[in-house]
Amino acid sequence: MARFVVLKGGASYKLFEFDGNIARIGSGETMDLNLDSPGLTGDLFFLTKSANGYEIERRNDGLSFSVNGAPGGNRVLLNDGDKVAFLDYLIIATYPPTLGSPVPAPEAAKAPEAPAPPKVSKDTAPVVSAAPQPPPPPPPPPPPSQPEQPKPAPRGVERPTTIIDSAAMMQSQQAKSPPPPPPVQREQQSASPRQGPPTTDVGRPERQAPAAPRKARITPVYSLVGLSGQYKGQVREIDTRDFVIGRDSSVCDLVVDRTESGDLDNSVSREHFTIVATDEGLSLIDKKSRLRTFINGKVIEPNQRESIAPEDIISIPVPTGEVKFRLCFVGNENFSPDKGRSKYLPIIIGLAVLITLLIVATIWLLGD
Repeated sequence: MARFVVLKGGASYKLFEFDGNIARIGSGETMDLNLDSPGLTGDLFFLTKSANGYEIERRNDGLSFSVNGAPGGNRVLLNDGDKVAFLDYLIIATYPPTLGSPVPAPEAAKAPEAPAPPKVSKDTAPVVSAAPQPPPPPPPPPPPSQPEQPKPAPRGVERPTTIIDSAAMMQSQQAKSPPPPPPVQREQQSASPRQGPPTTDVGRPERQAPAAPRKARITPVYSLVGLSGQYKGQVREIDTRDFVIGRDSSVCDLVVDRTESGDLDNSVSREHFTIVATDEGLSLIDKKSRLRTFINGKVIEPNQRESIAPEDIISIPVPTGEVKFRLCFVGNENFSPDKGRSKYLPIIIGLAVLITLLIVATIWLLGD
């Protein structure tokens, strides 16, 4: 009967004795070896009996384990003394000299019995041999006593936990087996905390869009300088080809969901507008926003594509105050407030130039 010693955190946890063909290891009342730990569900491994021992088969693809310090595959044959490590558990396999029923020890050879002396009657005198008789053979030694084998437990029923000297057992197993190779370090990705679903203006939960694929980063050449609103006095570099600005943190590169004073504000659309970077320059596309997007005071219609250049002012007219950004080159940011641009400025400049030319021409004619 095979015995599997289970250690948890380096301390004795369970002793599992098994003599069947297949055993289930996992978390649940239906398991043959129930680990009964939080975070574990369903089948983790199968133990399958073979001619050379037991094979352990992984049943959970997301679980990694090692045998004697080396990464294990989907199915590994366990030898006597092998150690299976996963999570904070360690399972040590111990086998009897032979798998299956123990082989009974051969009976000791019977010594030849000495011939019985002839019966002597009253009328016959005993006959005494003159030849010396050899000494009788010594009695055979008693057969060695075999240790009492524990009765096998019914399949699926665990024996009570037995206190085991884990330190002594580990020393004896290390003396038998060669030193394991250095463990393989695996990178673990830290899970980001889950954010709650965004809400609409009426307070009902809004259907959350699926997570956008990770965008390819580019070397930032342009940046946005916050002139008013949530990012006033801050700089955000445009480091993706499709730089999305809006309220939804799962798809936007720059999230605008608060006022300049820090209060929550849901006026901006989930995807308000996108700045597209190409070899020819930058352009802005309004994503069918409710409040629209303005460039230097000019409204951009839904899905309209408009070219932008450094020193252009991009604004969103939210009810709590206008959100303004200035497009700049990286390293040449301009934080001066927006003074506004008049559409009549080119006409005024043209008239001033014309008047200057007329004055010069008049002076020249009068001088002649």
